[in-house]
Order: sequence, then structure tokens, then C-alpha cells
Amino acid sequence: MRNESLHFKPRPSVGWAWLAVIALACIGIGALTALPLLHADAPIGILLLVALPLPLIGVPFLVLAIWFPTMRYQLDERSLTLRYGPVLTYQIPLNEIQTIRKRNLSISLLSSMRLPGLALFTVHYTDLGNVKMCATAAATGILLVETAKHKYGLTPADEEGFLAALQARIGS
Repeated sequence: MRNESLHFKPRPSVGWAWLAVIALACIGIGALTALPLLHADAPIGILLLVALPLPLIGVPFLVLAIWFPTMRYQLDERSLTLRYGPVLTYQIPLNEIQTIRKRNLSISLLSSMRLPGLALFTVHYTDLGNVKMCATAAATGILLVETAKHKYGLTPADEEGFLAALQARIGS
């Protein structure tokens, strides 16, 4: 049992819906902008300049929404790995973990990917500075794992089971 890898899912959230709404809004507005230009026989350069940027912004949000179910926390003999599709992987060596605590965080206006029900990549918090997030919440009930170099935020659905398994691996 010691060599087996354990997988934990994040708390449920509707973070995927925010991603999908942003994606569809960008794609839809881009399409609505393109239609009048197409009917007016506008030059292709104008069409690309005016109508293409929004869909190009929307597609990555749509891809992130599709990958939402892939978020997971993997615990093996040597490390804790936080994953979100192929775009986010944080590997934390167990021997580098200094503290684990549950916190509510104070959101800063300067952050990367955070929406209601989702926080990804490095997010700046006023009370902690930068936190590497892979969580289904941006600020409430975040399990904060700290090493000497980084802070990581996650939201396991089975928090008690996750913490028991992590403590057993760290303690052994």
C-alpha cells in the first residue's frame, strides 16, 4: 500500500460555467462583429483585425472549461502533485512541506486566473503574496501547503481523508 498513488478530487464548484460563459461571450461577440463586415464585403484585413481577437481570447477559456473535470491532487510516496489538464502541474516534494493549514485568503486585484469557483496558476493575495493555485475556490476554505520557496492552494473534496493520507506520508 505504501507505493500506491492516491488521487483526490477537488471540492465541487461551478467554476467551469464561468469559463464557458466567458468563452461563449467572446466567441459570440466576435461572430456578431464579423457578420456585418461580411455582408459589407469588408476587406479581409479589417475582418481579421476587428472580429478575430475576441474568439482567439475565448477559445482558451473554452478549453480550460473542458479540462475542468481533470483537476486532481495526486499523492505518492515522494510528492504531492496538483494537476489541471495538461496546462498546470505543480509537484511538491513531501520532504519540503513545512506547514499545512486551512485559510480564507484576501484577494488582490493583481492576480492571474481566478473566478468564482476556480483559481489557477499563480494568484496574488494581499495577506500572503503569491500562491500557486489549483483550487475550486479563489479565497474561501483554501488548504494552504507551504514550502520554503512556495505556497500552494488547493481544495480537496475529502479534506479529512486527504490530510490523513498526506500526514501519513510525511510522517513516514
